[in-house]
Amino acid sequence: MKVLFFLTVLTFGCAANASFIGNLKELESTNDDLGLRVFLRKEFKKKKSVGEWFEARKVLTRRPKIGFDVVAAWDRQVTLKESPLEKDASSVAVFLDKADEYSFNKQFDKSFDMYQRAAKFIKKNNRNRVPKGNQLIYLNVLHQMARSLYAQKRFVEALDVYDWIPASYPQIRQVLFEKMWSAFRADKYDMALGAIASQQSGYFSQYLDPESYLIKIYIFKRLCRKKDLNFTLKGIKEFLANLKNGKLTYLDWAKSDLYYMSLAQLIESAGKENPDLRIDIVSQRERQEELKKVHLALKQKFQVFKPLLQMKLERVLGYAALASAQDQDFLKPVKSLPEASVLESRGYELWPANDAEEWLDEIGTHVFIGDSQCAPKEQ
Repeated sequence: MKVLFFLTVLTFGCAANASFIGNLKELESTNDDLGLRVFLRKEFKKKKSVGEWFEARKVLTRRPKIGFDVVAAWDRQVTLKESPLEKDASSVAVFLDKADEYSFNKQFDKSFDMYQRAAKFIKKNNRNRVPKGNQLIYLNVLHQMARSLYAQKRFVEALDVYDWIPASYPQIRQVLFEKMWSAFRADKYDMALGAIASQQSGYFSQYLDPESYLIKIYIFKRLCRKKDLNFTLKGIKEFLANLKNGKLTYLDWAKSDLYYMSLAQLIESAGKENPDLRIDIVSQRERQEELKKVHLALKQKFQVFKPLLQMKLERVLGYAALASAQDQDFLKPVKSLPEASVLESRGYELWPANDAEEWLDEIGTHVFIGDSQCAPKEQ
């Protein structure tokens, strides 16, 4: 797992460099995410005061369209070398390195314990709260805790931990994908379908990971919902066709998760006219060069993933053909789902089968409320 630097709350008496902070504020005031990205890349290898480093970190936290890759990089910026922050980062890294070692050796009970100790250390060192500068590392630790629980087949507990991770986490779509599997393995099909709906939110690409389609098909088959099953099959075929004919572009693919989506949004926002750009801070040539780099990076990633995606989709279609067969004994039908009142009491939102959520703060909180359509067996 990538280890982002752990940050502690400190009071710094050193004065910040006026020009560095001033340029940051000027670029942010004009909503110039591309300019901020270029500016911080140019400043990456320059030693700053810890106060300056924090000011830049705050801007990155406020403006994810700069790119989550820049957030991760800034947490390795040269200012942290031999600073009090690096010492605290090392303390957390001890837990995380040990946890990763246990995970590699499939000792998931021990890896969970280490990840949990890292999470507690972060909060204990900051008066039982998680400072904004520490959010990413803390959420990443929670993510690893949930994975360790899943690996131990403690699916219900894994679901609880996945629910602690907010929609602002850069890998939230991956979290929803893993939450779907946890719910599915725990036989909580309503929550599994809810996690799939969140993956298909308007904030992401309309296309799902192939395994998500497979879970939908399996569950709809067990609920005897033939219409929903056929609609899902149609979606897979459309996805595969658009992948083959080129209608699905690298920018569409990039919206598969917040990490890459931030770069796609950067490209889209850079195309909008902005008369207030500070060309004196970041030149037009520098901006264009950076855009080319981002385009190229996404294109190369897409070219690597495209054949794998096509292979998975074709395989899922094969499984789907088997699951949609008329043999009712192939999958045992599910006659009922949990009562709505029970789900609402746990903080879940309810949604009909043909609806998709549109509110960012609702991502990950939906469950399926469609009824089973399986006919009771005659006595």
